[in-house]
Amino acid sequence: MNNPLTDIKNLTAETRSFGDFTLDLRRARLLRGDQEVKLRPKPFDVLKYLIENPGRVVTKEELLQAVWPDSFVTDDSLVQCLREVRRALGDDQQRYIKTVPRRGYIFDAEAPEYRSATHNVADPEKDEEPRLVTAGGHELTKQSSDAAEATSAILPHAVWNGFRVNRKAQALTLSLVALIVVLSYSLISSRTSGKSDRTATGPKVRSIAVLPFKPLNADASDEYLGLGMADTLITRLSALKQFIVRPTSAIQKYISPNQDWQAAGREQMVDAVLEGSIQRSGDKVRVTVRLLNVKDGSPLWAYKCDEYCENIFAMQDIISEEVAGALALKLTGAERARLAKHYTDNAKAYQLYVKGVFFRNQLTEKGLKKSIECFQKAIELDPGYALAYAGEACSYDPLAYIGYIPVSEAQTKSRTLVMKALELDDSLAEAHAAAGEYKFFVEWDLNGGEREYKRALELNPNEQLTHIEYPAILLVEGRIEESIAMSKSGLEIDPLSPRAGKGLAEHYFLARQYDQAIEQYNKVRELFPNYIMINPGPSYEQKRMFDQAINEYLDLEARWGMRAEDIATLRQAYVGSGWRAYWQKRLDMANAEAKRKPVQAIFLASLYMRLGEKDRAIEWLQKAYERHDMQLIMLSVGPTWDSLRSDQRFADLLRRIGLAS
Repeated sequence: MNNPLTDIKNLTAETRSFGDFTLDLRRARLLRGDQEVKLRPKPFDVLKYLIENPGRVVTKEELLQAVWPDSFVTDDSLVQCLREVRRALGDDQQRYIKTVPRRGYIFDAEAPEYRSATHNVADPEKDEEPRLVTAGGHELTKQSSDAAEATSAILPHAVWNGFRVNRKAQALTLSLVALIVVLSYSLISSRTSGKSDRTATGPKVRSIAVLPFKPLNADASDEYLGLGMADTLITRLSALKQFIVRPTSAIQKYISPNQDWQAAGREQMVDAVLEGSIQRSGDKVRVTVRLLNVKDGSPLWAYKCDEYCENIFAMQDIISEEVAGALALKLTGAERARLAKHYTDNAKAYQLYVKGVFFRNQLTEKGLKKSIECFQKAIELDPGYALAYAGEACSYDPLAYIGYIPVSEAQTKSRTLVMKALELDDSLAEAHAAAGEYKFFVEWDLNGGEREYKRALELNPNEQLTHIEYPAILLVEGRIEESIAMSKSGLEIDPLSPRAGKGLAEHYFLARQYDQAIEQYNKVRELFPNYIMINPGPSYEQKRMFDQAINEYLDLEARWGMRAEDIATLRQAYVGSGWRAYWQKRLDMANAEAKRKPVQAIFLASLYMRLGEKDRAIEWLQKAYERHDMQLIMLSVGPTWDSLRSDQRFADLLRRIGLAS
C-alpha cells in the first residue's frame, strides 16, 4: 500500500518516480524525463533516503547517520547537500522536500494546497493537506507558532489531524483558525520593552549583517567604538544558532560614516541589516538602532536611547534582547544566558580587543603584530578577559605559519594563552577554535584539533575560524567531500571573506581539483585584486600550463614585495632557458636571502622538488621537521610531494609527524 501522503511510483525495484523525475537507483542517476540531472553522490544519497521514507519527518540526526554512517559531519554538510538537491529539483518553494523547523525534513511528492500540523491525512484521494493562511493569502510562519499552539488547544482535534470534513465547514473552520492565530500573534508581537518600536517581521530572516555603528563625534577613535558595538552584537547573535550572522571580518569594511546600509546588505547577501549610530560624551554614549529588511528597505524594528547612557554593556544587553524579540525567536535558557553574557566590563579593554580583531583580520606581519599589542593591553586592563586571550593566541599562530616568527615562540605563547582562555571560559567558542588551531597546526594533533573544532561548532555553528581551518583536518584524514562542503559553508557565513574564499581554493587544489581551484582563486581575485594570498600558480603547474604558472608566481612575488629587478631576472631566466632555469634562479635568490634572515626550510625543499633534486628536498624536509615547521602538517596531501611518496625516508617523515601509521 502506498504511503497516503505521496504518489511515488515504483516503476521497478531499481527506480522511483515522482512528478517529472525518476531516480535510477542502479546507476545512481536522477532523470527529468529523458534528461539526466547532475547530482553528486552524497546529495543523491540524501534524496534517495528521503524518497524511501516518504510522508514522515526525517530528523537531521537520522539523515546524517544514514548518509554518513561512519563519519562525523556537521549540519552544514547536510544543509549543503539539501541545497544541491533542491537546486536539482527546482524546489525553492519546497514542493517536494519540506523543512520542518527544529525537527527535520519531509519528502512529499504531491504539491498540496493546504498543509496540516501533523501530516496525518485519512484519505489522500479526497482530502488536501491543510495549510494555515491569512485572509490575504499569506502563509503563517513559525513566527506565529506561539499563537498557533495556544489556539490549537481550543479547536476541534479533527481539524489539526486533517480528518475529512465537509468542504465548506473545513474552509470556514480554517478561516476561523487563521483569524484567531493572526489576532493572537498581533497581540503577542505588539509587546515592547524600553524605548523600542517593534514591528512584525513579515519576511523570514535567515541571515543578518550587523554594520559598524556610525560615530556622530569628530573623534576618530569612535569608529572603533562603533565597530566594537557591532562586534559584540555579532558575537551574541551568532551564539543563538537560529540564523547566520556575518562575522566582524566581513563588516569592518563598512566602517565609513557614509556607508549605504542597503547596498552593504545586498553585497553581503543577507535578509536583514542591523545598523545604527553612536554618540559619545566622555564615558557615556547614546545610540539609535534599526533592523531593516534588505529586499524592500522596510523597518523590522527600531530602538533609540535619547539620553546619554553610562553603561554601554547594559545598552548592548537591551539591543541584543530586543533584536531577538523582534525576530520572534524562541530562546532556551542557555541561549538567553549567552545573549546577556558580558566578556568584560572594562570599556577600554573592550575597545582594545576590537582594535586587535581589526588588525588581526588583515593577516599581514604588521597587522598581526599590532593586533598582539592591542590584545595584550586589553588583558592588562582586564586579566579575566577570555576573548582577548583567545584573540592573541590566534595572532601568534599565523605569524609562525607564514614564517614571520620562530615556531618555538608561537608554541610557547599560544599554548599559554589558549589554556588561560579555556580556564576563564570553557563555553567560549572562540577559545575552542583557538585550541583547535593550536592542537592541529602547532602540536600536529589531529584528534585533539578535531575535538576542539567540533566543540567550537557546538557552541557556535557560525564560528568562522573553525569553518576555515577544520576542513584541513578533514582533508588530511581523506574526507575530501566533507572538507569541500565545510569550506563552502565557511564562505556562506562570510561570502566576502578573502580568507574563506582562498581557503576553499586551497582545498580544491589539495583535493586535485585544479580547474575548480583556479576558478575559485579568480573569484577571490575579482573581489579582492590586492589580496596577497591569491596563488593559482600551483594549479596551473599541475596542469602543466607553465606559462600561466610562471605569470602567477611572479605576480605573487610582486605582491609579497620582491624587487622589480629581481622579478625581471626571474622572467628572463624562464623566457631564455625554460622552467628549470627559472627555479634554479629562484633557489639562488632564496639561498642569498637566507644569509640575511631565516627562510622556511619547507620552501627550500619545494624549490629542490621543482629542480628534480629529491635527495636535497628530503634533506630540507628533515630540517623543516627539526624546526617544527607548521606547514608540514599538510605534507601528506600536497601534490608538490607526490613523486616522493614511494621514498621510505618520506614515509618515515610522515609517520613522525603523525600523518601515517
